[in-house]
Amino acid sequence: MVLLGGVALAIGAFVLFYRGPGQPFIRGYVSDVSATMLVYAFLGLLWRTTAARRTLATAAIAAAVEFYQIVGITPPGVGGVLVGAFPDPWDLVAYAIGVVAALTWERRLVRADDQPG
Repeated sequence: MVLLGGVALAIGAFVLFYRGPGQPFIRGYVSDVSATMLVYAFLGLLWRTTAARRTLATAAIAAAVEFYQIVGITPPGVGGVLVGAFPDPWDLVAYAIGVVAALTWERRLVRADDQPG
């Protein structure tokens, strides 16, 4: 999970400093993918449970963020920047991609650890 969190942070840093073509797309959606992967990694470090429960919890947190944007509740200051202020249905797609990427990452590492060698 530490490695997954590091990858998510690296993607987030890339998004933050990227200035090339497609910047609005990358800033708007790739950042959501990496944020969701980071939440999954944090949950994996803090909560010993099944991957399915971690996946559901991550999806619920992502959905809650979008819900707060829909009803217009955003935290002040840095919290508002992290959570965002504008609801976008495509954010849900980005969150789903992030959850699937994190789950796939975990499943592949678990399989690799189970291999004799």
